[in-house]
Amino acid sequence: MLRVGIVGVSGFTGLELVKLLLHHPLVEIDYLSARSHVGQPLSDIFPSLKNICDKIIEPIDENRLSKLDVVFLALPHGISMEFVCKLFGKVRIIDLSADFRLPKDLYEKWYKPHLCPNLIKEAVYGLPELNREKIKKAKLIANPGCYATASILAILPFLDIVESDVIIDAKSGVSGAGKSLREDLLFSEVESSFKAYSVAKHRHQPEIEYTLSLVEPVKVTFVPHLLPINRGILATVYAKLKGFFDESYLFEKLEKFYRNEFFIRVSKSLPQINNISGTNFCDISFALDKDNNRLIIVSVIDNLLKGASSQALQNMNIMFGLKEEEGLKLKPYYP
Repeated sequence: MLRVGIVGVSGFTGLELVKLLLHHPLVEIDYLSARSHVGQPLSDIFPSLKNICDKIIEPIDENRLSKLDVVFLALPHGISMEFVCKLFGKVRIIDLSADFRLPKDLYEKWYKPHLCPNLIKEAVYGLPELNREKIKKAKLIANPGCYATASILAILPFLDIVESDVIIDAKSGVSGAGKSLREDLLFSEVESSFKAYSVAKHRHQPEIEYTLSLVEPVKVTFVPHLLPINRGILATVYAKLKGFFDESYLFEKLEKFYRNEFFIRVSKSLPQINNISGTNFCDISFALDKDNNRLIIVSVIDNLLKGASSQALQNMNIMFGLKEEEGLKLKPYYP
């Protein structure tokens, strides 16, 4: 049994990690900690877990963490790296923050000064469909962002046949903003409304552009929107084709690229959020705008799962040589 700990268990991603790990047959949750609610049962914070997980939230103890097999850091950007600096080399780490997704210059441009830039090169970007072999040997995983996951998986199979200027129009449910109280996320502000936000300045833009450019040079225009739903992301990617291709060729290319990927579901019909909500699946399809020779790709994921916690668990399975689907054959929340 793998002995697992979570730091930052009081947030949405921490909650989802607990729910997933409770049903993983080869894992024991040994340690739950957070910066708040110390001494309280987890079920006091999340009453839905009463009689399911009543473990006490403990203070963050580096000595305890170093004795585990793997630690999930579900902490805010800028906080997580404090613990990576102290724990690296003592325990395998899966970091759900952005602290190790970007090179130093990009990170400091979009976030804050980095506390241990020497460890950035040690981190593996935890997108299994791109970096599976590197993940197997990794000591530190930089778990991808939610928008980045949906966007990269959509365009990745087509990078070699599209122009370098890519536009991504993505929409997310409210849980993507986290659990903290904010006026603009109140029910009365969000319900029956729809808006763009952080246009030309969202932090997932450099993550998407940097990761894709490691495969093919690309420039990304990224516009996120807030949907009046709890969870889910729908990303629409617009890319001009370099040549003329018919739909059958494009579909075969997409299908072949993800043929061996259990968690990527390719379809000829455009995907919907309600078909992946509560799962680790990413559903992808496309349309061809023949008049403008433009490819329009649509992907959907659950922002809290494939966009965060279940992808982290998928990475853990790969790191420890387990079946990739172990504990992740989740049923969609439908209807």
